[in-house]
Amino acid sequence: MNTIVKTAQTEAKKDKNERNYKTVSFSEVKHVDTPFGRMLLPASQSRTVKINCYENSYLNKMDAGYADPIFNANNPSLGGWFAGSIETREVVAYDITSADGSTKTVNTYTTAVFGNTDSPAYESTVKSTFKSKGHEVMAEAPVNNNMSALEAMRSEIAG
Repeated sequence: MNTIVKTAQTEAKKDKNERNYKTVSFSEVKHVDTPFGRMLLPASQSRTVKINCYENSYLNKMDAGYADPIFNANNPSLGGWFAGSIETREVVAYDITSADGSTKTVNTYTTAVFGNTDSPAYESTVKSTFKSKGHEVMAEAPVNNNMSALEAMRSEIAG
């Protein structure tokens, strides 16, 4: 199971509907299977994402990360860590308007997904998370060639 940790947050702000939210940064702590056993992926190869977390979302509940502390490696029992992963998927194309007013059409989206990454139902959790963020997933999870190569090497060594 992979973990994401809360690494930073803004002060509470209000959206156009007067709902409180914070922009929260999450970083991935990913485990990979290697010929030497399960190991942590180096931090330099981990991903970070910023998402808006609401005090009271449109589902009438607090988003994970809103009130949780920033992760402290010296005292992890305080919290700030979650089961999950940072996921990128192909989605229905949408436009992004930059600060200079130009528009770019993109068809991928990245966000933090909270849940057990080892669960057979995790891809359903990914799809529902993306849908709640306004993005319909168009394709299944991309194949991670690095993981496939590690698995192949592990099998070869094991004989």
